[in-house]
Amino acid sequence: MNEQDRNAQLTGNLAESLLQVNKLAYRMPPQLSIASNRTIQTMFSNQSVYTPSNTIIFDVQSGSAFVDPDDSYIRFRVQVQDNVGSGVATYSFGSGSACNIFQRITVFSKTGKELSRVEDANVLNCFMERYKHEQDWVNTLGANQGLSNHQGAAVYADAIPAGGKVFCIPLKTLFPCFCPINGSLIPPNLMSGARVELRLAPAVDALTRVDGSATDPDTYVVTRPELKLRTYMLADQFARKIQEMSATAGLAYLYREHFHAIFSSSNTQINTDVKKACSKALKAHVYARNTADLVAAGRDKLASAKYQWDKFQSNIGQNYYPNQPVQVDDVTTEGNAEAYRYTMINLGKHHGRPPAVTPTQYTVRDDASNYCNSVVTWCYNKSTVSDFEGATISNSRSLLLNLTKNAGGNANLRLDIYLTFLRLCKIMQSNVLVLD
Repeated sequence: MNEQDRNAQLTGNLAESLLQVNKLAYRMPPQLSIASNRTIQTMFSNQSVYTPSNTIIFDVQSGSAFVDPDDSYIRFRVQVQDNVGSGVATYSFGSGSACNIFQRITVFSKTGKELSRVEDANVLNCFMERYKHEQDWVNTLGANQGLSNHQGAAVYADAIPAGGKVFCIPLKTLFPCFCPINGSLIPPNLMSGARVELRLAPAVDALTRVDGSATDPDTYVVTRPELKLRTYMLADQFARKIQEMSATAGLAYLYREHFHAIFSSSNTQINTDVKKACSKALKAHVYARNTADLVAAGRDKLASAKYQWDKFQSNIGQNYYPNQPVQVDDVTTEGNAEAYRYTMINLGKHHGRPPAVTPTQYTVRDDASNYCNSVVTWCYNKSTVSDFEGATISNSRSLLLNLTKNAGGNANLRLDIYLTFLRLCKIMQSNVLVLD
């Protein structure tokens, strides 16, 4: 039998496969879903009206349902008020979004175990939203979250209407513990009975005048905040199987947590360490803001300073990132290509869909024409097949950040440093073990 005859003989399995490939299969697809019900549950906050410095609190009662964090979000209305309590339409979220109002975010399990704590979460979201997504997203879903674009020198950002506006923020944007790495549904052992707290930021930090003039807002009001959870009820046999797993080995739930540190300096040479021990450090972000902007009236308090750095490098023990420091001889949009490229590589945005931050917005701070979103990022992941094989940080192997400021940089800087690390939750039937 020659090779041609052998290839012509079809077995049953091969014939079935060829029918599938040639789109000639006419059978009912198998039943793959194990859910018995799918719906959206609404969780109401403890109060219906909140003002700056208040804390929005949710006590989650999702029962035995599994929660899909990709389709879940928080809904609320924001209205800006002047000193007599009437609505005004002269303020916006500036370079940020409606996330500007959330200064501190904490999530606790039903037993009181802290699952997430992000300090100055509005600063983190202000720059990460535009790096994570492309410009088309900013114009569509981003606008639903309060993001806007410059419209000229007289319009810094889109105004919040006098009657207020409703915003919807995905849970995975605000809460690290609701953004699992493997895309898993959140089990009821973790979600049901959880306590979610959102501390509201002062109005002068969250809001900016639309025309960029030097006037700070009086206050704002947040009304009817609600958690909208996409939930699934599983068939009994599958729910029992997951409960058996949690009762024996426990459910492994992985997500990225953010540790925040602040460093202020007027020196040209900046050397600081991040005092956080973790087994898998993934990334470090340094977001520089001009100290003068933080106290001046009418300034966008969350926007970064212009690009500042002639040289930067970090190290953990004897490992340096990169091996030789990134050096910028010409701190302009035309000469700052390497720093921009290095940041995009470490953020995973150097291929595929581009970020919304352009090289000009990365380098230049000009409130009359564009936002500035200048950040320096290091990546410590050691794997080419996953993004959670980070470096170990301990008392003997601390994370050191070394930056050299440009001669034309701002006199005083506040550095917001965010260390992204891997957190593991071992979920038992009635308890949660948190490991960093």
